[in-house]
Amino acid sequence: MQTSVINFILYVCNIPPVIASLFALLYFKKVGRRLYSFNLFLICNGIIQITQLVILKFSKSYHLLMFHIDVPVEFILLAHFYYSFLKSYLDKKVYFIIVAIFTTFSILNSIFIQPVNSFNSYALVGESTLLIILSVFSFIVLLDTRSGMKSTTIGKIFELINSGIFVYYSASLFIYYFSNHYILHQKNNDTTSFISITVSYIFILNTFLAACMFTCFIIALRKHIKSNGAY
Repeated sequence: MQTSVINFILYVCNIPPVIASLFALLYFKKVGRRLYSFNLFLICNGIIQITQLVILKFSKSYHLLMFHIDVPVEFILLAHFYYSFLKSYLDKKVYFIIVAIFTTFSILNSIFIQPVNSFNSYALVGESTLLIILSVFSFIVLLDTRSGMKSTTIGKIFELINSGIFVYYSASLFIYYFSNHYILHQKNNDTTSFISITVSYIFILNTFLAACMFTCFIIALRKHIKSNGAY
């Protein structure tokens, strides 16, 4: 696939994340306490996406450093988002231990194992695994009639956001895991061109899945703001 086509797909698929971040910024004070960290996640992600697009425009290449920055920040904010809804079911100490361990692992991985000039697939696999666990646990809570969450407006919005997260990170887990396997295998065979092609397709598929997830987020935020009478 030609570089120009890849860049075009990446530009188009980055539109939903940027729109979601602008939406979150515009209605920042309207989302409420329970969606506060989720709103911050959207804004931070939007900044990273725009930075990536600018770098891609001028350097015509991917800047892997942004992935190393994005992963721990993204996980901290999303983990806090889940905790704000699941604090009655998730022990506070367990929450802090999970966040601390993953953040430490991600930083050490970027320093010693997969440095900033390489694809941090180990941290991405770890992040995807933990968020899948949190999302599955959230579905269980939502299905529990005793929680009463699913019958509320905020509960339905949480379910939509959680669905987007589950679908994206479930697919991404396989992408990151198998891409890491194939890249390492081909490196041993000294086929640099295959590595470049593989990474390009990884970025395309991952960005497309992210676009689908952020579309769910936009719909959820719109419903939430509308229910609060913001517009």
